[in-house]
Amino acid sequence: MAIGVLAILAIAISLCARWELRFPGDLYLTLLVQSIDNELLRSFMEWVSYVTGGWRAAVLVVASGIVVWLCLGRLEGGLVLAAGLSSLLDSPIKALVNHPRPTSALVQVFATENGSGFPSGHALFAAVFLGLMAYLIITHLHKRSLRVLSFAGFLMLILLVGASRVYLGVHWPSDVLGGYLVGAVFLAVLIWLYCMRQFRLEARSAKQWNKGQS
Repeated sequence: MAIGVLAILAIAISLCARWELRFPGDLYLTLLVQSIDNELLRSFMEWVSYVTGGWRAAVLVVASGIVVWLCLGRLEGGLVLAAGLSSLLDSPIKALVNHPRPTSALVQVFATENGSGFPSGHALFAAVFLGLMAYLIITHLHKRSLRVLSFAGFLMLILLVGASRVYLGVHWPSDVLGGYLVGAVFLAVLIWLYCMRQFRLEARSAKQWNKGQS
């Protein structure tokens, strides 16, 4: 049900982006975010976008996948790699929607990006990759306080990635929201597949244990 609802929302906002130059509130929110004119903040936002884009994102996925593989297992490590690969679907979605990016005539553009703006690839990557990392860490932590802190930390990182794209003037807020929704669909599918796999493994182990007892 959750996957279906997220998919419907993602399709709906994608169709709207296909026909609208920008969503109501996009310009206002972008100008509001950019009103905090600070050189240090701008450098920080550029760093956030840099780390979560291009080949850096690929390195981050591979390194995290190896660490998760060693700490939790092959299944979990493979799931992290799958999350990274799923974010590559951003490009064909961009081509289908063909939504224009913000221009310097409307907002401050601190970084130059080519191609369609919807959905934000950085936001999609943050939602599916960081979201999955948060899920794996939270579900394997036993202490409640650590789970809460981990969830808050990852949520802040995900939101920060999206905010950096708006601040730098390369995406509208609606592009970021679209990236979050599309990423959430992929994330929900990966978690569902993982849970189904875990359920089958547990059922198989229980069956073998019962045979041993008999």
